[in-house]
Amino acid sequence: MKITSVASQRARLQVLIAMGVLGICSGGMLLRLEPFTTWYYAMAWWPFIFIMDGVVLWKKGDSLFWRNPKEFFLLALLSVPVWLFFEIYNLLLQNWYYVGSSRSWEMRWLGYIICFATVLPAVFEAQELVGAIGLVPELSTRPLPQGRLLTPALMAAGFLCLVLPFLIPSYGFPLIWIALIFLLEPVNKSWGQPSLLKEMERGSITMPLRLLAGGLLCGLAWELFNFHALCKWIYTVPHFEELKLFEMPLAGFLGFPPFALECYVLVQFIKGIMRRAKTAAVRWTCVGITCVASVSVFPLLDAYTVNSVHPLLEDLKDLAPQEARILEQAGIKRLDLWVLRPGTRARESLALELLGATPEVVAKWRTWAAMATLKGMGTQNLRLMMEAGVFKLGDLANQEPQALAKKLGEIQQIKSWARQTPREAQVRLWVREAKRICSGEAEPAWPGCK
Repeated sequence: MKITSVASQRARLQVLIAMGVLGICSGGMLLRLEPFTTWYYAMAWWPFIFIMDGVVLWKKGDSLFWRNPKEFFLLALLSVPVWLFFEIYNLLLQNWYYVGSSRSWEMRWLGYIICFATVLPAVFEAQELVGAIGLVPELSTRPLPQGRLLTPALMAAGFLCLVLPFLIPSYGFPLIWIALIFLLEPVNKSWGQPSLLKEMERGSITMPLRLLAGGLLCGLAWELFNFHALCKWIYTVPHFEELKLFEMPLAGFLGFPPFALECYVLVQFIKGIMRRAKTAAVRWTCVGITCVASVSVFPLLDAYTVNSVHPLLEDLKDLAPQEARILEQAGIKRLDLWVLRPGTRARESLALELLGATPEVVAKWRTWAAMATLKGMGTQNLRLMMEAGVFKLGDLANQEPQALAKKLGEIQQIKSWARQTPREAQVRLWVREAKRICSGEAEPAWPGCK
């Protein structure tokens, strides 16, 4: 395709602006300034999407966004219910949970929409990007045979992949990331929708390979942007808790490539449903039902997947009211920012000293703040820890996870302080991270290890 000077100039301007926005947001995050620190995931992903789009525009002369802006934004809106399908499964599987969320349900729900809306644009942009830069060129192979048993076999496999995670969640959980490929791809082919099966029956493997490569690229970016945010997700995936890149177990990255295939198949299936709807009334009814169903999942995420909210000083004020007032006068509100923000300790220590806080008081509160910050533990879970006799990171590092999880569960049954009862996998994560920090691996050093 011939690339016009207008497209080239537009691409350069778009990439420069998006890179500038990403740089500002990343700088704010590294300095632990709000709102960049909390909202970094969303603030980084949207400019990254437009960087990918700009590179595609520069290389090809058109891109997903500029070809059809309306479809791009519809894809973003469709991302929300698509991702909520996997969130519903996670309510059972509990493979990840959210920490550091907003205390306001309105802001949490807005966050769900903004963050979940990145999924499909990211996957489709990445698929175009790996083709545009030549990472995955046009490729062909022997055509896939069109056997009569292929369709029922694929759909049966897809059905099993949907059911087995419910029956054996500890081992069947990975199947959800391939289930819809097998179940819906034969339907797409029979409806005349764009289909990976049809591509392979013609001997072309370009689209599947680009989706796989794009999915891996998205996975790396998802985990990178998530790792540095304070409002983030954390994994507790069975059998894969040790070796991690960012927050994701290394083996988990194998799920991103097929997830991209699944996104493509699901989008074509939904388009097929809308095209087969005979009237606008039927289509709008489908849209309305999808919107209502999506919003109805948000309270479930609040109740069962959001594990902690911003840790505030006021949450622990009743433990030492006079000391807390002094800290508040020194401008300390968010405990996690107090621990993580660079260059503020000396200034705040001087203010606290002038206000009459002793070094022992400051050390105690910084120790509590470090505990509340650890892997997004939050102040509610910290209260359970304190009740169990665990007041600092050094105490936590010496705990046996199974026994501590049992003790925390017993306290939660009586006190109901936390949003959910801490699971053993979660406690193992906290203990392992406390050991890592107290062994000297974390820089700068955290308070409370000695």
